[in-house]
Amino acid sequence: MIQSNYFQTNEDLKEHFYELIDWNEIVPIYENNYSDSKLYSENNNPRLEYAPSNIDEAKSFYDEILKSCGEISGMYVSQVAATVDSKGLKFDNGNVIHPQEMVDVIKMYHDAGLGPVAFKRRYGGLGAPSIIKAMIAELMYRSDSSITIAVGSMGLAAILEVCASDEMKEEWIPKLISGNYTVTMGLSEPDFGSDLPNITTKATKKDGKWYLNGTKRFQTVACGVNGIPGITLTLARTGTQESGARGLSFFIVENKDYAVQGIEKKLGIKASATCETVFENSEGYLVGKEGFGLVKYVMGMLNGARLSVSSQGTGIVTAAYEEALKYAKERIQFGKPIYEIPAVRRMLDRMERELAGMRCLMVEAAFSVDKYYWYEDGRTVSPEESKIGKFWEKVANTLTPISKYYNSEMCNDLVYDGLQVLGGAGYTEDYDLSRLYRDARITNIYDGTTQIQVNAAIGGITSGMSPTGTFRSYLDHLAKGSESNTKLQEIRTLFESIVDAYKSIEKQETKEAHSFEVVESAARVVVGYLMERAKNKSTSRKELRSTWCKGFHLDSLAILSANQIRLKHLKD
Repeated sequence: MIQSNYFQTNEDLKEHFYELIDWNEIVPIYENNYSDSKLYSENNNPRLEYAPSNIDEAKSFYDEILKSCGEISGMYVSQVAATVDSKGLKFDNGNVIHPQEMVDVIKMYHDAGLGPVAFKRRYGGLGAPSIIKAMIAELMYRSDSSITIAVGSMGLAAILEVCASDEMKEEWIPKLISGNYTVTMGLSEPDFGSDLPNITTKATKKDGKWYLNGTKRFQTVACGVNGIPGITLTLARTGTQESGARGLSFFIVENKDYAVQGIEKKLGIKASATCETVFENSEGYLVGKEGFGLVKYVMGMLNGARLSVSSQGTGIVTAAYEEALKYAKERIQFGKPIYEIPAVRRMLDRMERELAGMRCLMVEAAFSVDKYYWYEDGRTVSPEESKIGKFWEKVANTLTPISKYYNSEMCNDLVYDGLQVLGGAGYTEDYDLSRLYRDARITNIYDGTTQIQVNAAIGGITSGMSPTGTFRSYLDHLAKGSESNTKLQEIRTLFESIVDAYKSIEKQETKEAHSFEVVESAARVVVGYLMERAKNKSTSRKELRSTWCKGFHLDSLAILSANQIRLKHLKD
């Protein structure tokens, strides 16, 4: 793979960081008026030493994190990715053995302090907002998915900051950070994947302790990494089987207390251990309140996972585009680089502009979380702050599944084109496109398939497009500054007619079968507004962004026109 600092050589990502993101809107909220810095001046707690006291200090801190991550990802991880993929994993008598090259670069990430980026400083984390987490994930996923999954898995435990007791937070979060733990979601079972309300893993209480019995499947890095410990955040039944979702609770279970029965042989992410685990009277530690496991805690954890996959899609496409572009400029056919062949150039141009749109959506989804997540931090808020927080929470609840669906589907689409640019060479293992193509395929499957994301988003879109609906208000917010753009107006009008056509369908089964057309249309509208806003804000690359917008809006008109025809003809 291309070897460089993946942050410093990514002009689009840098422009987002240095020019396009309004840090004045995020930093004061996230930093709670710089409470960590003020506390450090009082008690000299070493965990708070790098807490910023103003916006410029925060940006400088984030900048250093991104440069450090870009250096490790682009200079080192990228250079062992093919080797790690080729060697894969070994399973021996319950033990999963990872390639040493993988272990070495994971240590580099941890030594740089990038493992606990998701946690607050008070527990030993980096204390970075969701936008920075999203950018870090993009940089890491560009270099390799398997390695990034192992390092980034710790971030799943950030849900503990929201739902665990103060005592559990103080005990477990610093322990996870200092021990470089891996973390997995203990949800799926051999007979229940997405049908979580019916899982059968049982938790029983004896002498004041909880013990779990059952089997979990598709447990990513549940084994830890070559002796590095791990935990499973496990969904288990504390009520009766008939109690459904309300009978499920949430537990921490350490990997020393359960057995890994086997690992999956997969199409891609071959060095990421996908385990089947068996609980036999395994001790568990109840997180939060009994019975809230699925309805509250797991849903919160899945929102973070959705953002991570959105970044993964963006990172993989960045790698595919850069590798395909390099090859196209070097490969000579018919006396010229294939980059100059119009059909090839058209594929690369589409990859570039769609990637720009994916990054806009990735950043915006993370921004929407930053705009409300502080609201769950136990702060005292004014009625106006509460109103704003609730608005952005509703936006985030619709935008996170949209970003997961859209960026994972575009990832598959665009990496397909990237491989096509290389032709027969792309189909061989001599080039990285074949590995990227295999790794891309999981993105629209795990952490909720595209179909599940569509189901999660459709209600917020359709009800939100009522005259006083949240999604309508959000689109109006995005449209500010682009009111005179006739193409966007035409696309918005098409979208509203698509929503109306969908609402007029009488059969519920037919509506469910065609929700995709509505969510796809909504995604194109949102991304179109975001790209136009980025163009309007840009000072250094306005002309390039104008070209991207022109091509993107034209494609959106074609996509939404087709969706409108499909939905209208359902009534014929």
